[in-house]
Amino acid sequence: MAAPLALLLLLQRPARGEALVAAGMLALAIWSIAGGRDGFGRFEGAWVCLLTGGLAVALALRPPSTSRLVGTALLAVAIAAAAGGFVIAVTPFSWRELRWLTERHYGMQSRLVLETMSNALSGTQGGPDLLATLEVTLNEMVALVGVVLPGLVLLQSVAALAAAWALYRWIARHPEGDPLPRLRDFRFSDHLIWGVVVTLIALVVPGMAALRDVGGNLAAFFGGLYVARGLGIVAALAASAGMGGVFAGLLASIVTVFLLPLVMFAALALGVTDTWVDWRKLAAKRAES
Repeated sequence: MAAPLALLLLLQRPARGEALVAAGMLALAIWSIAGGRDGFGRFEGAWVCLLTGGLAVALALRPPSTSRLVGTALLAVAIAAAAGGFVIAVTPFSWRELRWLTERHYGMQSRLVLETMSNALSGTQGGPDLLATLEVTLNEMVALVGVVLPGLVLLQSVAALAAAWALYRWIARHPEGDPLPRLRDFRFSDHLIWGVVVTLIALVVPGMAALRDVGGNLAAFFGGLYVARGLGIVAALAASAGMGGVFAGLLASIVTVFLLPLVMFAALALGVTDTWVDWRKLAAKRAES
């Protein structure tokens, strides 16, 4: 988030305070990149550079004053992903090596968690069984992240760009473009439904493990986008029905915690079908009638 924020501040004519903040953000990004001593850290640093470069190109193609923020962020991530794929294609670095580095990195973190839990549960009744269950769960999560890390990185990058834009609007004296949209207004081009189609094709074609890995990453990315869109629809429908405030947010959080798979599936279904139905527009028409 720091590097894109510095870029956003520097692209305008920053005042002294804005320039100092941009310099601090650049220093933080450089320190983070330089601190990546292992292979996974170097991958993180390389992606920061690619994402910042993708944002610069996207802003040149879609200035904030003439385009929507979500579309610009998705374009920036797409440009960075294309550049990253090209780098992997022309260098000795491979997807298999990235997967190995990912499993190694998060495997070390999971072992630290297990050691901490082992010390905390030492001598307690049922501690060994709980640790065994936790170890199996963590190993499965590490294996899953090793497969879908590229898709998760793309999804996290969209969130990082949104956070950078919100901070830019807060720091800059004369910011350009529109403010970050509320969750209830979150939407993107309906043409991205073709990404879902490609994802399904990649997942159902038999006999190609590499294609299934691509489908898994696409599912992580597009699934996250459409779940967010579905949650935005739920927030909009709740607001139109007069449900809001702290109590409604607390109730939604409790339901999400206890019914997470159902909530995620329902939000995904709402987000995908919104391509054709436009639930928010339909609710507005019914409210007017």
